[in-house]
Amino acid sequence: MNRLTKLRFSAVLLINDVFSLFCLMGKISPVTAAGFVSGIIFQMILSLPLALSVRNGKCTENCGKPVKIFFVAYLILWCGMLFSMLWNTSEVIYIPYENSGIWGRLAVSASVGLVCLYMTSAGMKTLLRSSLIVSAAGALCILIVVISALFKCDFNNLKYAHSDNFPHEFIRGISLSGSLGSFVLLLGNTNGDAVINSIVYFSAKAVVSVIILMTAVLVSGGIMEIIDFPVVISAQLSQPFPSQRIDSLFLIIFSVFGVFSSALQSALAVYLVGTISERKKYVSVIILSLSIMSAFMMRGEVYSGAYIAAAVLSVLIIPCFSGNKLKRSVSK
Repeated sequence: MNRLTKLRFSAVLLINDVFSLFCLMGKISPVTAAGFVSGIIFQMILSLPLALSVRNGKCTENCGKPVKIFFVAYLILWCGMLFSMLWNTSEVIYIPYENSGIWGRLAVSASVGLVCLYMTSAGMKTLLRSSLIVSAAGALCILIVVISALFKCDFNNLKYAHSDNFPHEFIRGISLSGSLGSFVLLLGNTNGDAVINSIVYFSAKAVVSVIILMTAVLVSGGIMEIIDFPVVISAQLSQPFPSQRIDSLFLIIFSVFGVFSSALQSALAVYLVGTISERKKYVSVIILSLSIMSAFMMRGEVYSGAYIAAAVLSVLIIPCFSGNKLKRSVSK
């Protein structure tokens, strides 16, 4: 299969977005949902020139080495950020060997890295094909949690939930939009009109974000002041099954989404390096190593102006520097 279907394109990107929401740190409220949705609309508007360029046959692969190097760096840093999120969030969910201290957490991280390396070595084609199965399993898990939460939600929590002001939440939403790099690289390899595909993806992202954030507020808004990971805690409090904690179901989806998201960034970076140089025997190992190293330089979420500028630049750089039609598929 040389090109992505419209459904698979959105599924691949939403896996990354949902994992970022799972790992969301700090207090949230309806203002958070409003800020995130506004940020998504802002990103959609920024992406329109890119979508029009893709419609006219322009793409990342023909934009020159400097732009490709920019995207490789972007993907490596975001992959590292995903590892950092996984590391931090493991503090509040049960992961085997976590009780053994830092060495246990390192063992878990190393295992995730090895799985990512295996998935990366399988190539983009295999990775992208598995996206529908992964996203379907995640959607089922989220649906179960949301339905269970409906019976335990308290609308009084809306007045107890607190977060920072709207501009801060707007910036926080954009800072967690690391999937913009993947969006740019995959848009030109998706069937159908690029503008419509962009609108569908960002619309789906907005809907999913509101559902997850507001569910977390309604379930855990009353204890928002004393928790660090509201989405995870909300999943734990929903308890859909009387004989089994939600942790087991949530842990599976959380782990799969984290591994898939990291592997996607690494695989795309490996592919781009392959378009720059044919010497890529150990590229996947190097890129994954750099990503894990960058994870230890990050703490929590990223709000820096430089990172947000890179995210925004990723959707603006192609219309300026790309000029030729796509010559070969990213899925090769």
